[in-house]
Amino acid sequence: MKNIVFIYMPSPTLFRAPGFGVSGGLFSCFREDKYIGAVQKAIDKRQLNWRFTRDTTESNIETLIAEGAELLVLAPGLRFMFYRKNFDKQRMVFLTTMEFMSNDVRPVMRKIQEQEDR
Repeated sequence: MKNIVFIYMPSPTLFRAPGFGVSGGLFSCFREDKYIGAVQKAIDKRQLNWRFTRDTTESNIETLIAEGAELLVLAPGLRFMFYRKNFDKQRMVFLTTMEFMSNDVRPVMRKIQEQEDR
């Protein structure tokens, strides 16, 4: 099973504000779970061999690579706040605020299709 990880917090830095939303997230509590659920439902409906999970590494790119993340989906606003090191930018989805807040699964599903076609 291929793994997609949802990044909802910026990479750890010296000046990262501890009150950056609830638990360091960008949006209200449990908003990430709603988006993850919507995407996983679309994946299951199409019977794809992918699993969409929440980041548990505090945006640690080395750990994400070691855990075998195939795709990274970043919450709005993290495009320049996530340290991607050597992770292929073509395997990342940068959500807009509207896509995230309306549970628009199309950007992630397009990226999955691109990966399946390779």
